[in-house]
Amino acid sequence: MSHSFLVYSAPAETAQGLKALSEAERLLNTGETIEQVFFYGPAVSYASCFLEFPSGLPNMQQRWLDLAQQYQFPLIVCATAGNQYGLQAELPPQGNLQSGFNAAGLTEFITSLARSSALDQF
Repeated sequence: MSHSFLVYSAPAETAQGLKALSEAERLLNTGETIEQVFFYGPAVSYASCFLEFPSGLPNMQQRWLDLAQQYQFPLIVCATAGNQYGLQAELPPQGNLQSGFNAAGLTEFITSLARSSALDQF
């Protein structure tokens, strides 16, 4: 079964972020696949190269990057929502998009969602 993840919770919402990561890891460990992880609304901050996590908290940005690299699925950030949250959807120095994230729009999200068996929202 193939899943699309829609992450809407900001990185500061640690419990929701960890819940999304745990569910992704659980699914992947059972042999399911992830078609995409789409960061929307406040969650676009995950894609900022300036994102830092306080000492003692897990670096969820890095965990998403590691998981995506290991299992070969894209981390997509909504470019339009990103503008509203200060994300410039280009790599530094022109923008502040963290390497490993791709900027796209809702059209790309829906296209990828159509290939998925399930949508998981966090």
